[in-house]
Amino acid sequence: MDPRGRSVIITGASSGIGAAAAHTFAAAGARLILSGRDRPRLEAIAAATGAIAIAGDLTAPGAAAALVEAANTHYGRIDLIIANAGVGLAAPVLATDSDALHTVLATNLMAPLALIQAAAPTMQRQQRGQCILVSSVVGWRALPWAGAYAASKAALDRMSEALRVELADSGIAITLVRPGTTATPFHQRRPGAQAERRERMPAGVAPAIVAHTLLRAARTEPRVAYVGWRDQLLVLAALLAPRITDRMLAQRVRWQPDR
Repeated sequence: MDPRGRSVIITGASSGIGAAAAHTFAAAGARLILSGRDRPRLEAIAAATGAIAIAGDLTAPGAAAALVEAANTHYGRIDLIIANAGVGLAAPVLATDSDALHTVLATNLMAPLALIQAAAPTMQRQQRGQCILVSSVVGWRALPWAGAYAASKAALDRMSEALRVELADSGIAITLVRPGTTATPFHQRRPGAQAERRERMPAGVAPAIVAHTLLRAARTEPRVAYVGWRDQLLVLAALLAPRITDRMLAQRVRWQPDR
């Protein structure tokens, strides 16, 4: 769909990919409802983009319904949801903290599900809409020391596949976007093993590049969209040569305590 004049909900909009998406979609003429946990930053972005800001934690009861109500109240419809809010978790699988894992699953899986469930009746009445779920390449091929985070994104991927079929005749499109590493503070805010890190981390692409991928996905409504060719290459390698991919990751991605 052409985002111009459309009602768009963007979660995780107070920083990183979500903030970049807010600016990108505002420039494309969209009417925005922004959600994020950092109220001052969110309100500043909303002021710059002409958006409505709804600050809060999407895992809280009633948070998804509040976003849907705001979109319906201010714009009378919901055309597009960009479920971007997420949290990382870096730790060896055997040392993964259960409380941290619950936080990651609540944010990365349950919150997008709650938002889609809340918005679906409006989209079904319109007989038109789109949900873009921001996943990750690790949802297809997990990296070592990120198994729990990858599991949350893999669950989001599988849910989107089922949802796409269930909504096939509703006019609601489901798109999965799989970024790789992005140059944001995302990794510094992850729960769990804060005192340890991976030995090698790729530099990551700018959030604006991911935001333009989201805009392209809104306009073309693909089933799956990747940000760069390297991300697609990792998925292809994992599919065609899983043993070689295992060995490569074992050699190139290591874990060590901070010094």
